[in-house]
Amino acid sequence: MKTGRALGKATGTAKGTAKGTALGIALAMAVAGCGGDSDPPPTGSTGGTTPPATPSDPATPVRSVKFDPSLCTQQAGAPYGQTVGITGTNMMVTSADVNASASGCKVLANGGTAIDAAIAVQAVLGVAEPFASGIGGGTVITYYDGASKQVRTFDGFSSSPANTGGVADIYKATAQDVSTTAPYNLCKTGLVANASISSQQGNTNISARAVGVPGTLAVLDMVHNLYGKTAWNKLWDDAIQLATDGFPMTPYMYETLYSDSGEYDDDGNPVTAGTGVSAWVNSAGTAKGAPRCKYPDINARYCDPADATRQKPLPVGTLIKNPELAASMTTVRDGGAAAFYDPAGTIAPAIITKLTTGQLPCYSLLPAAGTAASPSVAGTVARIPSLMTAADFGAYRAVERKPLVGTRFGFTIYTQPSPSFGGVVQLYNLGLLERKNVAATAFNGTDYLHLVTEGSRLANADRRNIVGDPAFSNVHARVNTLLSSAYLDTRAALIGTTALATVPTGGTADGIAAFAATDPTGYDTMASVASVASTGGKVVKPKAVRNTMLAKNEAPLHAEDWNTTSNVAIVDGYGNALSMTTTINTHWGAHIEAAGIMINNAMSNFSASTPGLDVNGYAANKRPRSSISPSIAFDAQGRIRLVWGSAGGGPIPDYIVKTFLGHEIYGMDLQAAINADNFTGQNGLAQLEAGKPIASQVANLISTYGNTAANAQVTGLTSGLSGISVSYDGNGFPVYSGAADNRRNGAANGY
Repeated sequence: MKTGRALGKATGTAKGTAKGTALGIALAMAVAGCGGDSDPPPTGSTGGTTPPATPSDPATPVRSVKFDPSLCTQQAGAPYGQTVGITGTNMMVTSADVNASASGCKVLANGGTAIDAAIAVQAVLGVAEPFASGIGGGTVITYYDGASKQVRTFDGFSSSPANTGGVADIYKATAQDVSTTAPYNLCKTGLVANASISSQQGNTNISARAVGVPGTLAVLDMVHNLYGKTAWNKLWDDAIQLATDGFPMTPYMYETLYSDSGEYDDDGNPVTAGTGVSAWVNSAGTAKGAPRCKYPDINARYCDPADATRQKPLPVGTLIKNPELAASMTTVRDGGAAAFYDPAGTIAPAIITKLTTGQLPCYSLLPAAGTAASPSVAGTVARIPSLMTAADFGAYRAVERKPLVGTRFGFTIYTQPSPSFGGVVQLYNLGLLERKNVAATAFNGTDYLHLVTEGSRLANADRRNIVGDPAFSNVHARVNTLLSSAYLDTRAALIGTTALATVPTGGTADGIAAFAATDPTGYDTMASVASVASTGGKVVKPKAVRNTMLAKNEAPLHAEDWNTTSNVAIVDGYGNALSMTTTINTHWGAHIEAAGIMINNAMSNFSASTPGLDVNGYAANKRPRSSISPSIAFDAQGRIRLVWGSAGGGPIPDYIVKTFLGHEIYGMDLQAAINADNFTGQNGLAQLEAGKPIASQVANLISTYGNTAANAQVTGLTSGLSGISVSYDGNGFPVYSGAADNRRNGAANGY
């Protein structure tokens, strides 16, 4: 087996040996066999094949995979008109942008692996979907290695800086904010230390204070070292060219910036036409943040310079260029991920300057009080300096975690563990729905919607008290109880013929261990995978550690904002599969651009009040919880059946559940299952997607199941699903069907 580093040298990567030192990536984690070790055809070759080992029976059919970029085909009707997924027998990519999927398919068709294609896809997404993801954000990856039949999960979530100012949450003023020492004496908040910066939390959410250390490049680098075939520096050119030559303003991007008609903002609240889509809305719905085009960095690149009100975006179709981003990606292409994280490099210091002194003078002005019927809109934007330093970039580490896995409806599903709550909600709700025989109800009928929304309400009530960064508390032990058969039995019994008026949470009486803080410095992300031997005082993991993650039909191994985000699903020509969700958190992240890169506001995912403050409170070098949960499902024979995930904030696990049920349980075409109307219970309410036929079911939930107008509502639920389903022909060879959500600018591409 080639190690990731040796493989990089063999393929001509320019990452350099300094990268391993800068990122601290432990190649000891590469103990599993590298996937698809047979060499690919030369770059640019056409019509090549790579057969598997010759079977013992010469009459047995042999699968032959074609590597030919000219065969890459885009999904018909995309974007926005997808009705049927595209099929193929060789390889498939699907994402939220048509250009990104095309770039990924080209990488695969030239012999690349799933992670190679994912890097190219992410690079293009960062250009064409700057509001959703990019190298200034965080990413998690669920990866299936076809050679070893192992599923591994990798965490590149954004992390808090080492200095949090001594406060327990990002909404409190630090000593820096009230400092009389230059340059921070320029801040005019008029606050005292530990007082609220923003009682409505909106302005803090959209400011430099909410920025986390980006993890996307670190996790892409880690997985590429393990499973990459194509040189890192061969994966960035499409994105660099797109940023240089320009990309069009899409209808979806336009809608994230401004509302010409009845649209919904990040919180699912209606936006009055002509006011612009606000950056945030307070919990009462009485006050909105400034329209996004009032934020200087967004305005300078994406908004109409002729609009004196500084609210309207460039018209749809306008070509947008980003030479600064092209330059940053060129640096990353040539210097590897290390060039991004280098405290003495060009990128990290530029970002830190923008987040700190670039936010002076600082202020956090809230709009005057309004009403829910007539909310007020802030006239100014918040500038609250970050506490981050360039050293935080150098200290960042992507980590591998033990997958969260469970068997549901006869399928074994691998998904992301904590600090993602999405995987917990997904397996929890599917466990309830299996017990309540949801398959006996009509898809999207009243009975079905009662079960799925009650299940989501219960799952989300429990996860708020339980899920957080597992390095800081006994999260795993408590999640194990949530997903145990006994606990799910008791929770399923709560779903009756009348909707729950209020959703109860489990506690110690139900067998859930009490919260217990742990020391993050001693936390080992893979400690629970296998026993650890101690030799000479040094802790060593045996190579057999990976054997517990084989994708077989075995006993389950259990181990909040409404954001934008983006999902990618890939199956390559070697049988490897990847589901990746990548994000800068809410639409447009912190609304700050540095070195051409839109920067995340992931720290706004820390809790500011109970429930969940103990497990998900702000702390140094901590990762806030997130809903993203890219997943891979296998059938009872251990064959891969579904690779999928979604964007869309807190309801993400509900979108994932909807798609799984529609496709695998109700037999719908994958594209139809993805396009199907959305539901969620994540806010403790039964909420159905506005503007779709499902919205009429709210009245039925009230009349049939005793919901009230307070807990059954219509709201904006814009998902961003992408997925690949796998069926098998008469020879047992895979047939791929790729699909992308018609609510976004995506498409599948493959053959």
